[in-house]
Amino acid sequence: MARTEKDKIDFVQIVYSEHKDYWQQKAGELKRYKDAYETKFWQSEEYDNTMIRIETSDAFAYIEGFIASLFTRTPAVVVGYDIAATGGDAKMAQAASNRFLYYQREQLEIASRLALIYEYSALKLCAEPSDEMLDKVSIEALPCWEVIVDRDACSEQDSRFIGHNYYMTMVEAKEKWGNKKFVPVPKRDYFDQYSDRNTYTASDYADLPDDYLYVEIIEIYDSLHDEVYYWSPNWSNGDKLLSSGRIPIRTYNDNPLPNITTLYYTRCPNKPMEGLSAMSRVYDQIYEKNILRTYWANAVRRDSRQYLYKEGAFDEEQLSKITAGIDGAMIGVDEDNLGGLIQQVGVEPISSNFDRYLAYIEQDINRGSILAPFSRGEATKATATEITALAQYSASEIGKMAREKDGALERLVNIYIRLLDLLTEEGETAVLDVEGAARVMTSEDLQGKFRINALDQGSTPLSDAIRKQNLLSLLPTLQALGVQPRKVLEEIVRAYELPKDFLEEAPPPPPGPTPSPSAADIENIEGGAETQVTDAELLAQALRPGGA
Repeated sequence: MARTEKDKIDFVQIVYSEHKDYWQQKAGELKRYKDAYETKFWQSEEYDNTMIRIETSDAFAYIEGFIASLFTRTPAVVVGYDIAATGGDAKMAQAASNRFLYYQREQLEIASRLALIYEYSALKLCAEPSDEMLDKVSIEALPCWEVIVDRDACSEQDSRFIGHNYYMTMVEAKEKWGNKKFVPVPKRDYFDQYSDRNTYTASDYADLPDDYLYVEIIEIYDSLHDEVYYWSPNWSNGDKLLSSGRIPIRTYNDNPLPNITTLYYTRCPNKPMEGLSAMSRVYDQIYEKNILRTYWANAVRRDSRQYLYKEGAFDEEQLSKITAGIDGAMIGVDEDNLGGLIQQVGVEPISSNFDRYLAYIEQDINRGSILAPFSRGEATKATATEITALAQYSASEIGKMAREKDGALERLVNIYIRLLDLLTEEGETAVLDVEGAARVMTSEDLQGKFRINALDQGSTPLSDAIRKQNLLSLLPTLQALGVQPRKVLEEIVRAYELPKDFLEEAPPPPPGPTPSPSAADIENIEGGAETQVTDAELLAQALRPGGA
């Protein structure tokens, strides 16, 4: 049953209200994670201004350790035919997709950081004005508080809707929807709009040019009814839609395909569309470590040498000489017994309990991370067997996260292929390098049902080294089993990322000089009798230099 205009507006308003309420409750928690990552831990905490504040970079190292393992190589995909005779050219689609991913690695890394620090992130593909066919699509990484998701769905594929909450300048809004009477609002940062930092109101922006005025836009893709809605609370009091229409991007089977895909690394088990922050696993330990280090820093500053002296035993001149610490200074005193004139004030050392507590905190941080400490460059006393086992565990856990990233990458490429086909005009072409040959691509090459698989698999540097070492140790076994040397060479070149020139066939060696017959052979030939050459003599001749 088709929705009425009022039903659409009510739906958008309810979704918008629930989205704002949910992320307003999360703002304080996510702000603490952000500050810890940016090494601004004390910005969110109350403290005495007279204290020295110390914070460590454990949060930054924790997140970047995952990024380094998840992006050891440039993301790439393999595109094949899902079913036969569907049209299109899989090799051309693959070349275009990998070219796109090559230039979008930065946005992919940003999306991964957002998904690790906060609950999840998203990637949005948009049309980009360009005369080049392959440059008509751009990508943007979105934080979780800008992405409207169906929290009751069990997966992205089963979601009834997905959307984006963002700000647009007045100029862009009027270009898209005409000269409507928008009420401008200040563009606030997510972490500031729920605090008292920004006290500006809409009237403060009334005299600014349109380039500096903003309106809030809600863009929702309703997959259940195959419609996209654009709505703003800053126009007509939110009682009308800016526009609506059929979702333009379609799958091969003509199903609606939103231009947004989400990226989760950890999901809430009972609500898969609600993510879990990786930072939340170690934030309490980072909090405790910063508090402890701050206490130590202030205690060390107060760990000074102090003395007591007998009042009246020294005058001011004598005391100044003592405190000056001049080498060889002579100080006269009118006392028969010098003992007890000056007494050092004892300073008790900090309890060893603090050292043990810090060790427990470090252990908890390491347990919260799935990466073994030695994989981050930390020295340990682990044996070679333990290191191998831990490296394999880290590789498997990183591999699990990499599968989540690869799933988002495959969905992203699918959207890219369909969007590029939609934006390409009739007769427009592009030249691509496909397997070393220049080929001309048209929109017909993208009109197929493709199966997309990601190539980049997450790993750690240590696990990569172990796999390479295992390959070398298997070489004798592979040769004994009859594996072709050419195949072994190809695998070595791939694993070690060696130049492709190593795969070229070596030119045949030049022919050696023809051996001259010996005097005995000449006599035998001239006498009409040829001496029979034994197998041992043939072997000896073959082993001589030059084949003689």
